[in-house]
Amino acid sequence: MLAPLNQRPTPARQALHAHLMQHAAGTPNDEFLAHLIAGWTLGDGVLPPDLGLGAQRFARLMAVHFPGLVWQPKTDHGPALVLYPEFDDLVRFIGAHADAAVAGSDDMTLVLATACMGSDHLWQDLGLPSRRELSQLIALNFPELGALNNRDMKWKKFLYRELCQREGIFVCASPSCEACADYANCFGPEV
Repeated sequence: MLAPLNQRPTPARQALHAHLMQHAAGTPNDEFLAHLIAGWTLGDGVLPPDLGLGAQRFARLMAVHFPGLVWQPKTDHGPALVLYPEFDDLVRFIGAHADAAVAGSDDMTLVLATACMGSDHLWQDLGLPSRRELSQLIALNFPELGALNNRDMKWKKFLYRELCQREGIFVCASPSCEACADYANCFGPEV
């Protein structure tokens, strides 16, 4: 069961996030990774225990961002996440916008693409506490994508729309989003 969209972080999430941040290396992505790991630990989101990176890559990520801290999840939260055919296209598309100067942006590419395979809002599928953290994560790691979403479109819808437009796939017959019947579902704050 999903938590209400505007729910404040629980004390357990705050405590786990604070514990992780005590071990953080001081890189910009430490904060977001702490949110992702805290969310996963508490059963939020759809990411696998390695956040979609694979065991070795996840271990390297932890060593870079949380040196000295060993995180070994004991179990997975559910069935394996199905990687749909567009997964590789999403990885290439998101990765093409990664800021190479930001440590971990290449890993965030895989994490975002993996979470896109879920069925909820992207911030929920990532296990983040709110959409605000997702927007900040994207602004840091993928600033071009962040700037392109200048109409506050929901992130997963935005990524798929951009990917489809670049592939020449136009599923909306409307000449503009403003004329589309789903405008209210695609833009604006989460409700």
